[in-house]
Amino acid sequence: MKTHGSMIQLAAPRWSLHALWLTVLLVFVLGPAHGQSSALAECTQTLYRGDYGTTVQLAEKHLRQYPKDVPVRILLARAELAQGKLREAFEELQRALAFDRRNIDALYYLSLVSREFSQREYQRLVALAPDSARVHQLLGEAALAVGDVTEAEGEFQKALEANPHFAEVATELAEMKRSQSKFDEAISYYLDAERSGALNYDIAYGLGACYTYKQEYPQAIEWLRKAVDLAPDSAAGRFALGNALFQDGQLKAAIPELNAALRLEPRMKQGYFLLGRAYSKLGRQEEAKAAIKKLDELNRAEVPGREKGSRDDALGKPERNDRR
Repeated sequence: MKTHGSMIQLAAPRWSLHALWLTVLLVFVLGPAHGQSSALAECTQTLYRGDYGTTVQLAEKHLRQYPKDVPVRILLARAELAQGKLREAFEELQRALAFDRRNIDALYYLSLVSREFSQREYQRLVALAPDSARVHQLLGEAALAVGDVTEAEGEFQKALEANPHFAEVATELAEMKRSQSKFDEAISYYLDAERSGALNYDIAYGLGACYTYKQEYPQAIEWLRKAVDLAPDSAAGRFALGNALFQDGQLKAAIPELNAALRLEPRMKQGYFLLGRAYSKLGRQEEAKAAIKKLDELNRAEVPGREKGSRDDALGKPERNDRR
């Protein structure tokens, strides 16, 4: 019994030492989490009490030790925002997103801050130049955003009266007219924009799309080649050029453009359909079957709705000829 008692006495310190190390480990692992949850609770309470100064102090103290604590950093930004400190709130939200770029709360409050910045700058712009081309452009874009096309056109026209060489506004008017299928008016505005500023993808593509709808394919091809040169990685541009070449009977030239579009956007059903037609017309039946097979696969797998990334601008008009 004496020997057994000695063994118990020897074992006890070992168990005590094990328990001590376990306690230390738990403190090491759970300590930061407890500190973070405690700081989050304190910051939340002071924020909802309207004590924004204390929220800022608590959050900044905590973040010096735990800079990656995104929820507390967002609370800090909200406290800054509540005090009208937009710049500070913006910077804190940017830091939060650097640690968690998909954080919904950070993105939401960043959008609020950005909107407030935008409103303040707009008010400054109106105060400085109430009848300027830029003010009328912004008013036109706002009207267009809510679907008031008549008001939007009126504001864009006022912008052009203030600055007849305003390429951006001429392009916006052209896009609006194209969406209304008023292709001649759209072409006129696009050409005005091209004369007023450097040619860009939107202008070249828009002109190509308008001429395609008008079945004036040589002009369409000319502008769409320029669009592809300006943006070679645009699936829409490549497809529009391939479509115009196909409609013009240039089947061999159309195929590389359609294949390029499909490499950039593999789910573009119109591309496979047109590619299959081109191969079929050239007598390349195996390649035609492969393209149509891919189209069938996409149709079977398709979720209801328009496929992502597709664009119909260059479609909708019948083929001019069915020639090879």
